[in-house]
Amino acid sequence: MLHIRLSHDDQSLTTIGLIDSGSTTTFVPLELAEILSLPIEEEASAVGAGGSFNNTIRKVNITLLKGRTAFAKFRGFPAYVPLEEGRVPYVVLGRDSVFRKFDITFRENQQRFILRGSKI
Repeated sequence: MLHIRLSHDDQSLTTIGLIDSGSTTTFVPLELAEILSLPIEEEASAVGAGGSFNNTIRKVNITLLKGRTAFAKFRGFPAYVPLEEGRVPYVVLGRDSVFRKFDITFRENQQRFILRGSKI
């Protein structure tokens, strides 16, 4: 998990995000999307451990933080927002976002991860 800032227009909030190597898409909880008034772009379904569920796709700015310092930004990122409240408890950063920008090493025994700029 890491600290992130979500923003849209003149609104922003800081929260946590889970880097999830098993998720092909990035998810934002419905509650956070509503706080930021993220406009709906389209509807789509996704499949998770609990089966298929309905989502809207909404564009959001995602900033990765180390302390209070921003080290990566995804502007106008098309995140999936589940229609069911509580479906995702926090932002899930999937393979469509952070994995495309960084090489990621998980150090499970140390309970940490390392992000390195991708060489591609």
